[in-house]
Amino acid sequence: MDEKEKKSPMNIEAIAGKRTDPGFFREVWQQARLVYYLLRDPEVPFYLKLLPFTAVLYLLWPVDLLPDVLLGLGQLDDLTALLVSSKVFIEMAPPHLVAQHMDRIRAVDGYDAMDSVNEKIIIDPQPAEKEKDQA
Repeated sequence: MDEKEKKSPMNIEAIAGKRTDPGFFREVWQQARLVYYLLRDPEVPFYLKLLPFTAVLYLLWPVDLLPDVLLGLGQLDDLTALLVSSKVFIEMAPPHLVAQHMDRIRAVDGYDAMDSVNEKIIIDPQPAEKEKDQA
């Protein structure tokens, strides 16, 4: 047996069915579901929930920033308004809720859960005092 036959093309994650990273369109679908879950969550402030609706209102409004003269170019500003408003909405929503809903969405889709928000963010409000105490 040579080296190629010994190496298996599949690893344990592929056999177990756990995927680590979704593709672009799957990620867009996950973000859309995340916006839906955050809109339904009572812990998200009401004024934040108005942001996605303003983007939908812009889609329905007859006046556009870019007129629909060329096919595709006029719809580009509508798509941009939707994507930017949803991204800002997600970024401004409480991080623990975003992490909670995103973990649930990723688990349903069969992807590995993301790390907890508390494990990623380390806040050290006064690092200069630590240095003085150590000296």
